[in-house]
Amino acid sequence: MKKILPLSLILGLLVFAGGLIAIAATTNLSQTMSQGSKSISSDGSAALSGLTVSYNSQDATGNFAIDPKNAVGDGAKWDATMTSTHFTATSTVITTAGSNSTVGVSGTYDGTYEVVDPVKKYTVEITTGGAVGIAIFKWRVDSGTWNENITTAASVVLEKGVSVTFDTATYVIADQWQFGVDVFPYTGLTVTPGSITADSGSATGLTAGSVEALTGSGVTSTAKTLIAGDYYRGMGDYAQTESLSLSVHANSIAGTYSAVATITGL
Repeated sequence: MKKILPLSLILGLLVFAGGLIAIAATTNLSQTMSQGSKSISSDGSAALSGLTVSYNSQDATGNFAIDPKNAVGDGAKWDATMTSTHFTATSTVITTAGSNSTVGVSGTYDGTYEVVDPVKKYTVEITTGGAVGIAIFKWRVDSGTWNENITTAASVVLEKGVSVTFDTATYVIADQWQFGVDVFPYTGLTVTPGSITADSGSATGLTAGSVEALTGSGVTSTAKTLIAGDYYRGMGDYAQTESLSLSVHANSIAGTYSAVATITGL
């Protein structure tokens, strides 16, 4: 019995020591996230409230929504801005001399005569008779200088985006037509950027732009901020509605006035 006990103790110690032996390995794990994309979209069209021509100035109102998305993942700051062209309209052509009613107008007036006598009258008059391509005409704006010795064609560019068209006919000396153009300048368009909603991500660090009228002196306004972002903010999908108020001058031409707003994500 004395020999058996020590042997049992030795075996027990061997088993206990074997439990302390560990074998280990390491594996480095990684996940690559490729840069995504950034985009901005807006309503395809927006109609301001309808008005009736008045002896007094009026305001038209409306709104449109934008949808900026940023999944680039680089943490760069970004802004959303807006520019607009002038709101312009062109009337139908009136035959003011002769009996030929085959002259029309096309193109989009760019509005750069602005609001000093905003309704501009174009006069077109035949100076040499004949068919289209042979007949010669002149034209002017209001009581300005005549632009002369211009050959008729299916379409002839005059200025500022306006073209005159001549249908097939025999044109007679002194045949005359008139049409008008009108403008509600973008400097009379006040933009109120709405609150920013996060459809994905957080709106923290994104700020809506201030309430102000558009500025500029060319065909298109200077850029107006709708949303201003910060670094490592604005990573997600957002929505904002822009409210509009347009100043409409008295005694305007009746018709639909069109402008193009361009929304840019920077």
